[in-house]
Amino acid sequence: MFGFIHESIRQLICRNYGEDTWIQVLEKSGFENGKENIVNHYYSDTDTYVLVDSVSLVIKVTKDQVWEMYGAFLITYSMEIGWDELVRSMSPNLKGFLDNLDSLHYFIDHVVYKANLRGPSFRCEENSEGDLLLHYFTGRPGLYPIVKGVVREVAKRVFDLDINLVVQGRTQRSVHMNNGERVEEHVVFLIKNIGESRRDSDGSHASLLTSSNSNFPEILDDTLQMSLDDFSRALPYHFVIDESCKLVQCGSELHNHIPNELLQPGTPILRIFEINRPQIPLDFENICNFINAVFVLQVKTSPLKKKLMDAMSQEELKQEV
Repeated sequence: MFGFIHESIRQLICRNYGEDTWIQVLEKSGFENGKENIVNHYYSDTDTYVLVDSVSLVIKVTKDQVWEMYGAFLITYSMEIGWDELVRSMSPNLKGFLDNLDSLHYFIDHVVYKANLRGPSFRCEENSEGDLLLHYFTGRPGLYPIVKGVVREVAKRVFDLDINLVVQGRTQRSVHMNNGERVEEHVVFLIKNIGESRRDSDGSHASLLTSSNSNFPEILDDTLQMSLDDFSRALPYHFVIDESCKLVQCGSELHNHIPNELLQPGTPILRIFEINRPQIPLDFENICNFINAVFVLQVKTSPLKKKLMDAMSQEELKQEV
């Protein structure tokens, strides 16, 4: 894990338990003082788990409690060191904030630290009772208490909400990746508002989990108000797939980069692209689960291969004529 995590854990312990306690943690974990919190260094997951195990033993709380404490402190610490405006500008409501966490992780990974980190993914939905269901997907099982701490602190600090958050479901499955097999964990959190509704300046009540801000009007009709041709012109690099992950349609510009033969309706998308991010198998279920993630796909065919395949297709057409 990234060194920033180690440094923020150090800050958490030093502020709440004192520097002597942190020295005990280092002695128990085997880290040399000063080498455990290099912010731009990438530590193995094992190193981080050993550090947290040592914190748990020294301050005499469970590992889950350590991770939850860390999640809450992470928000406080991040906002102290300059991330305050970014965090507050992510969304006018808690649901939008949670839906934007994937984009935040991508920004931190690829823009701030320019690293290819293996971050989690989040998807949020509102149930019939107005509560939120937060879906959390990760390749690092057991870290879900961090989410509990983060969400509670964000709700309180950013949105002035008092919420109750419980784990409603937790499952694991083995997935096959290009670099081997890994365990993916899916945790579902139920988020309920347990405080009183705020009253806006105009006297109306605002839901604590949605926004009543007039700058974000409610969309009553989600029908796409444009023709297929307009859609294709507006998004020349788009493509649409069905539930079998087979191509339905694509934008015109893709024909400049991908052989025409592969852009015919019904072509399996895995024949056209390989997925670089998120690190998941490219199937319909995963696309839905990671719908808020930034997807980075790479064309499988090289420019030379495209040229050859297009030439062969043209030759076959001439022979048919």
